[in-house]
Formats: sequence, C-alpha cells, structure tokens
Amino acid sequence: MARLTRRSFLVLAAVAGLAAIGAGVAFQEHTRNALTVSNSSGRTITALEVSLPWQTLRFEPIADGDVVTQSFQIKFDAQFEISGQLADGTPIRSSQGYVTNGHYGEAVRIEVGPHGEVRFTQQTRRLGRPNAPDHPPSQG
Repeated sequence: MARLTRRSFLVLAAVAGLAAIGAGVAFQEHTRNALTVSNSSGRTITALEVSLPWQTLRFEPIADGDVVTQSFQIKFDAQFEISGQLADGTPIRSSQGYVTNGHYGEAVRIEVGPHGEVRFTQQTRRLGRPNAPDHPPSQG
C-alpha cells in the first residue's frame, strides 16, 4: 500500500476542511429564514414594518417594482403584523402568516399591490426536495 507523503496528507486535509465549510455554509443558507417584500403597487412604499413580538423588520423606501429581502429569527410561535404607507398616503395594514418555534428555512413573501393590498405567501425550504407551500397564499 502506498504511503501518503506529509504534503499529500496536508492537501487532503485542506480539501476535506474546505468541503466541510462549504457544506456548513450551504446548510446555514438553506435554514435561514427570509422575508421578501415585492412592491407592485404602482407607487413607492415610503415605509413598511413587518413585526413579530421579538423583532421588527423595517423597509424604506421601496420603489415600485423593487424586491428586497431581510433575514428574521423565530423565537416562538407568532403571527406577522404588517404596517406601512404608500407615497400617496394609502395605508398598508395586515396580520397574516404564522411561524412556529423550532421551524427553520421559512421563506415569506409579501407583495404589496395597488391600494395597499397585501398578498402573503409562506413556505418552508426543505433539504433534498423543492419548496412546498406549507401555508396557502392569503389576501389581507
């Protein structure tokens, strides 16, 4: 059996270490909770807050047609509270969705339409299979 030289051993160890780091980064990204806001209102969103009891995500301003994303934490079971305003003064208000402690990889999408209407979708990204909606789209 061939013996590995010290240099070959170090190269193999470095490759294995990089592979482990890459797998860890991929897992972390897959398990991250992401909230995306899409503005289809025809106006700028001057301010938007999406709140959970332990965290408030603030978005301002969001031009018509823009899409922005932020990460969020899940500390316990709760519903999303959405509030904001369009440039013409139209209010944006909704209470939708639900997160459960112990879940991860939540992909939440809020689309703001004309007249401040909110379309909310939520799904959980699962390892090894495509996204499957856990919560049907709702209007609010």
